[in-house]
Amino acid sequence: MGGRGSIFRSDLEGFDRRKKFSWFNLRVLAKVAKAFRYFRRKMKARPPDIAVGFGGYASFPGMLAAISLGIPTLIHEQNAIPSMTNRLLYRFCSGVGVTFSESINFFKGKRVKVVGNPVRFASSNLYPRHEALAHFGLEEGIFTLAVLGGSQGAQSLNRAMLEALPLFAKRTGLQIVHGVGRDKYDDYMRELESLDISPESFTYRPYPFIERMDLLLRVADLVVSRAGASTLAEITWMGLPSILIPFPHAAAGHQEANALALERRGAALVIKDNDISGEKLYEKVDSLMRERDRLRIMAERSRRCGDPQASSKLAQFALELAQERGK
Repeated sequence: MGGRGSIFRSDLEGFDRRKKFSWFNLRVLAKVAKAFRYFRRKMKARPPDIAVGFGGYASFPGMLAAISLGIPTLIHEQNAIPSMTNRLLYRFCSGVGVTFSESINFFKGKRVKVVGNPVRFASSNLYPRHEALAHFGLEEGIFTLAVLGGSQGAQSLNRAMLEALPLFAKRTGLQIVHGVGRDKYDDYMRELESLDISPESFTYRPYPFIERMDLLLRVADLVVSRAGASTLAEITWMGLPSILIPFPHAAAGHQEANALALERRGAALVIKDNDISGEKLYEKVDSLMRERDRLRIMAERSRRCGDPQASSKLAQFALELAQERGK
């Protein structure tokens, strides 16, 4: 949020949606009001050319302050189903940038553009493949499966992996890198030790957290993942086929909507969280490994879903809205 070299920040917490009326939520409302006054004071003293919000609850007071001052505003929606913040604000904003065309109908009556979802490493040079392989201790010419549960990990996905590992270990030509989750890693490793798997015959790299996602996606042939917007933007930017297990408790079911959007485009397969098992996960991965033509087509369609120009498209849209104010 900002303009003319200014960046304004706040330390808001999100609402507890399970308890609409609670002391916690009242405190959050008080913080929203305080943040609104803070942003309004800052913007009034040094008006930005445009304010851009990305849908999180922390962006709400800043965007509301900009709207109240008549400053041009642009919101960006990463998900196929918009956030509550964007649903509340879009009517008063100058424009809306979206990642998925499926979300356009939520913003009727507004100027909407499909701009894609900016990726954090899109502007950086990709490391040579051999360096990326070396980073994870992987071999060239071996099918590489990336299993991503996010920074917190995914309990259902970890459970399915523990069930599937004995099957994966017997399959030749496969190596796996798995982001287990920081707070789940110790328990997971204790359970892993109880499995009868020979490390000499199977390359499996579990990590608490994948620090270099750019390197992992550089060498992955297939990704198993949750369906958060940022993760999907990175997967599609790299043009990778995926098996998606959406987080079932995501707000408004947006992860499932994201995943289904990619499945409709032929870029991914979707397994619901309550349907995931080790056997099913193994069957899906094994099937795609055997059907390389299908995997290649999924990769091509994934690449079409990603947009390497997302950052510049979003910036250009913001510039257009800012310039229109001065006409």
